[in-house]
Parts: sequence; structure tokens; C-alpha cells
Amino acid sequence: MGKTIFINMNDVKIKGDILDMSSENSGIIYNISKDVEEEICVDYVTSENKSVLDERKYDACTFVFNFNNILGNRRKAKVIKDVVKYLKEDGEIYVWDVNKEGGRFINYKINIALPHGEIKKAILKNYNPIATCSINEIRKILEKYCEIREAKVWEDVFFIKAIKNKSQHREELKNENIINSNKLKVHS
Repeated sequence: MGKTIFINMNDVKIKGDILDMSSENSGIIYNISKDVEEEICVDYVTSENKSVLDERKYDACTFVFNFNNILGNRRKAKVIKDVVKYLKEDGEIYVWDVNKEGGRFINYKINIALPHGEIKKAILKNYNPIATCSINEIRKILEKYCEIREAKVWEDVFFIKAIKNKSQHREELKNENIINSNKLKVHS
């Protein structure tokens, strides 16, 4: 087993309805959010419930060690673009992930400090030599749709908190519609 990484989520407060993209690390976000509000809703994304997302808008979306397993920036950008659609106007995105360079393998024990002294243990493995993930690449993608409020790195782990930016997102959608309309051809 590789090195052990400690993450303190004791002071993290996420309010409102939460879309948790972290299926493998489920329970982490619920545990840090259950003390913030009396009634919380944490939805987990699976292939079976993806259609339910179209009916809801969320206050926050969380990613806990998701992006290091997604190959290519285009796929990462598509995930973020899709998630932004499910956020309310001032919705927040929280990302915890690991900096991974190409050619490097990851085999970490993760200890996450939760409220009330609880420790959630997880194992993070990524043996794909072409997979990469960095705070800079995720930040660059998020900046298309969000305003970055906080970004920090410790050991090999990074954290980003972003707020959905109404004007940037509208402009992005408008530009996308213009590009798509240019693809239409009129046949007579």
C-alpha cells in the first residue's frame, strides 16, 4: 500500500439539496451535511437514476476523487458542463481530488475526518498510466461556468470550491447555440 493521506472535512458545511457524484465514497458528503440542516437531501448519480436529475435543481454538487479516473479533459469538461445544468443559479461545486501526472500510479489510503470525530477510510487506486488530473486542469474547466471561490493543495490532494456564474454560463450556452445553428444546412 502506498502512502496515507489525511483530509480534514470537519469544518466543511454544505447546505441545501446536494448532488453527490461520488458513488464509491458515498456517505462522506451526507455525514458532513447532516448537521448543517435538519432536513437534507443528498442524491447519488447512477446510470439508473440519471433521468430523475432532469426534474431537479440542486444547491450544490460534490466530487470526491472522481476526476482522476476520467480520461481526457473533454470528458471531464462534459461532466462539469452537464452538472452545471442541474445547479440552481447560485449553486456551488465542491471538488476533492488528487494531482496525478501521466505515467504515475496512485495507491493511497485516505483517512477523512468527519464531524463528531468520525473517520471514514477509503482506498484510492489508479494504475492507468495515461490518466491525468490536476488542480489547474479542473480549475480551467470550472472557470467556463463558475467563479472559483477557493482552491488549495496539500500533499497530493486538491480542493476547489466554485459558485455557478449566471452570466458566464448564459454566454457559454448562447455561443454553443450559435455554433450549432451554423451547422444547419438548408437544402432546396
